[in-house]
Amino acid sequence: MWSAVALLLPVAWSAWVLRQRPLLAPLSVMILCVVTGFGAAVLRSYMVAAPVLERPMGGVLVARVVSVETTETGSLSAVLEPSSFGYLAQSALPARVRLNIRLREAVLRPGAVVSLRARLMPPPEPVLPYGFDFARHAWFSSLGAVGFAYTAPEEISPPSGFGQRLALLRMTIGDRIRSSIGGTAGAVAAALITGERASIPDGISADLRAAGIYHVLSISGLHMVLFAGSLFWVVRAALVLIPGLALRYPVKKWAALIAIFGATFYLTISGAAVATQRAWIMICLMFLAILLDRPALSMRNVMLAATVILLWRPESLIGASFQMSFAAVIALIAFYESEPVRNWTSRPRSSGFEAIISRSFTYILGIALTSIVAGTATGVIAAFHFNRIAVYGLAGNMAAMPLVGIVVMPMALLSLLLMPFGLDGPALWAMGQGVDGMLAIAHEVAAWRGADRMVPAAPMSALVLAVFGSLWLTLWRANWRYAGILPIAAGLMLWGSGPKPDILIDRDAALFAVRQSDDEIVLTSSRPSYTAEQWLRYEGDGRTARDAARSPSMKCDTRGCVYREEGRPVITFPETLGAVVEDCERADILIASVPVPRGIRDGCAAELLLDYFYFWRNGATILTLTTDGSVQILTAREVRGNRPWVQRKRTDQ
Repeated sequence: MWSAVALLLPVAWSAWVLRQRPLLAPLSVMILCVVTGFGAAVLRSYMVAAPVLERPMGGVLVARVVSVETTETGSLSAVLEPSSFGYLAQSALPARVRLNIRLREAVLRPGAVVSLRARLMPPPEPVLPYGFDFARHAWFSSLGAVGFAYTAPEEISPPSGFGQRLALLRMTIGDRIRSSIGGTAGAVAAALITGERASIPDGISADLRAAGIYHVLSISGLHMVLFAGSLFWVVRAALVLIPGLALRYPVKKWAALIAIFGATFYLTISGAAVATQRAWIMICLMFLAILLDRPALSMRNVMLAATVILLWRPESLIGASFQMSFAAVIALIAFYESEPVRNWTSRPRSSGFEAIISRSFTYILGIALTSIVAGTATGVIAAFHFNRIAVYGLAGNMAAMPLVGIVVMPMALLSLLLMPFGLDGPALWAMGQGVDGMLAIAHEVAAWRGADRMVPAAPMSALVLAVFGSLWLTLWRANWRYAGILPIAAGLMLWGSGPKPDILIDRDAALFAVRQSDDEIVLTSSRPSYTAEQWLRYEGDGRTARDAARSPSMKCDTRGCVYREEGRPVITFPETLGAVVEDCERADILIASVPVPRGIRDGCAAELLLDYFYFWRNGATILTLTTDGSVQILTAREVRGNRPWVQRKRTDQ
């Protein structure tokens, strides 16, 4: 840590000394940025450091409730701060744990101290060497374990403290919205205000993704602009109606100040997710610019917000949320600041009936252009992280966004203002009608043929090239900006050229897959699981686990599976020690889900033998069969490296 931070001073001094040199000045500033970012990342990883559970354990858990969400099935998903767990020493106690409570009688209140019997496990490792690393995400959230409850929680002490009262207020608001509106619309409406998405059915989320409007559920820039912007407009309009104030005082600045407080309140009741924090910083910078008589929305403000976030939470850089948010904002500002668009928007306005027609047309065209620009800017990033493309996203956004902007979010603001007086019923009803309309649009668009198209995974180089080209295209103003199209095209050409392993092994050696000659993978189990879902998504394969397990080349029984295909090695997946001994005589590659003693290993005729302990030490593994008959092995442990969130496991077993 100290070496990373200590580099800052000499590099900053060099940048200051060379500030007048035409060529060295920008180079030194670039180096300073890299060193600053590296130092911030290292410092942040140490600041959030907390114990991580080393192995699965069960026992009595006494903890304070941090947050609670109700899932679509009625179970609870809670984040707790433990004060004791079984016989675990205090020094090894995780700072936070995430617990699923599937007991119907369970009740949790944020801020309360509860006691219950639970089973906790370390945060799961990636299901692919290059897959999403939940353990890394958990590390930066100080989440040291995940698990489930055996018994219903018993409240030991009631909620206390300001933070707990805010969390309880958020939970109360969510419950009121869900009960008032009811059904799926109530769950979606609560998510738009409180950020609690666990109660939204998976089918609804899938429809919203296919229609290209799932971004509505993530409280980010759109919601902050609609919420705080509506508040700014209402306050300013009300103050302008008082001539004595409007003519003597800066009511626009007063409205901006009130809007900042409103945005801060929205941040607190929405759960303050990372995307919401970014949006809050951006909106506060916009209103601060109004207070200082500067342009409210500019590329400089975007860069200031990005700088603040990357210094504060540098880990957000590699997340899809950060990348998509700033890609959309940068692209929109660059588009609307371009000369042709500025000339069109600054043309003289008409009056009368013609003005109504003109403004309606401008509004519809604005939604279309905004959807096209933002969708294009975020499409590559979404495809890289989620392996999905919403083909009809433009149609979905054009149909749904007027409802969101004109009905849903203004009614959300009005309901929050009226809720303390018990007068929020009509506003929530109107909001529910708007949400129902949005969901009907999502369902209709998602039903169109080919609406949700899956794409295979791309190498990191494809994303880097595409993002570099996009930044070059949007940040420059001279004609050479169009040279950015070349790296974008190169990145798209690299799509689908990522590694295609021939054999995939789960981190727990519980599921295996083999690539067939037709380039599709076949699974050893038809049971739906997170691992199977992620493997198929990585392949851009829309099949279910049940469909992917059907192949004449894969034969399975109670003792394991064997894969035979003409011209390819015989691959076996034994699940018992007896099956290992038997398969050693016929298999070219033997992958066992049980530990194999050294005596059996030494006498095995298979060219390659990997057992349970290999995967226990190395995590998810992929094997690639080369043309010369050798096997290349890549493990999650190799890719993850020696980082704080990677558990050290013994290698002498």
